Amino acid sequence: MKNPFKSHPSSTPLIVQAHDPARTRRVRIALVAAWVLSIAAVWAIASYRAAPGLFEMQGKLLQAESQRESMRAELEEIKQKLSISERSDQVSRSANEVLQEQLTTSEEEIASLRADLAFYQRLMGGKAPRQGLTVQQIALRPIGDGDGYELRATLTQNLRKGETTSGDANIRIEGMLKGSLKALDWNELVQRKPEQPPSFSFKYFQELDASFVLPEGFTPNRVVLVMKSAQGDQFERSFPWEQALATGADEHVWK
Repeated sequence: MKNPFKSHPSSTPLIVQAHDPARTRRVRIALVAAWVLSIAAVWAIASYRAAPGLFEMQGKLLQAESQRESMRAELEEIKQKLSISERSDQVSRSANEVLQEQLTTSEEEIASLRADLAFYQRLMGGKAPRQGLTVQQIALRPIGDGDGYELRATLTQNLRKGETTSGDANIRIEGMLKGSLKALDWNELVQRKPEQPPSFSFKYFQELDASFVLPEGFTPNRVVLVMKSAQGDQFERSFPWEQALATGADEHVWK
């Protein structure tokens, strides 16, 4: 009678391996870190290629902020000297006023750079809505005491990345003349520059400049920009005359 408990030899050996959860966790963390760094590198390269001026603007902002802090420290030092030495009162006050003016200018420059940087980041960022040919703003300012005006329009597009958008922009001024509504196209404005409707050609944004003189007795109400590109895009936007003048009152717009 055969023994039912007799062991049988096995052809497959049993291998026991130690499980190291800490090592597995370290490997996973290293893989995740490498993935995050690769995404950051791709984003940085794409941002530089899309808008190389963005990094330069960030550098200018950091430099301006550094100069501001240096001016603050120098201003505090002069204030301390002013309180100690009565004999150098006038000299210190003059230097204080100069530094205050420089500090105010620096603050304005930083605010302008921050505004520009935010604008370019919105335009170039991955979360920004894709838009074709668009007018972001129109600024106007009078020339002397007459009826002449300078115009600056900010054109943008981020729908066709890397492609050049070109075409012509017709400027139209709407208002009242001798008690009647009147719309003046570019060719009806006197002493206009350029002679032909201004043209544009850009990849992401452009500041379009023009100047003109209104006819005598004409009261403007709105300024309209009609853009037609060689790619077939057409865009029209109007701005109230007073709003465009208020925008043009900011000297930063014309720098």
